[in-house]
Amino acid sequence: MQVSHCILKKLFMPVLFWVCRHEEEECWLVIVEDQPYGEYLSEELAILDAIDLAADGRIGGITAEVWHRATRARLY
Repeated sequence: MQVSHCILKKLFMPVLFWVCRHEEEECWLVIVEDQPYGEYLSEELAILDAIDLAADGRIGGITAEVWHRATRARLY
């Protein structure tokens, strides 16, 4: 059985959660697959929520990572 290259790539590509600061609104954002997920009053709350979301995804069998956009550091 052959599997399309696109399907294989999708299976192994992690879902990326980005934590970043929204300068105009003076808040923190969690971005998932280039879409805003939520706004937070502090960086810490954004990071904690992103890690919770990624952990839930991993429990469900999805590869997920959390990254800090400004520092390019992997957080989870």
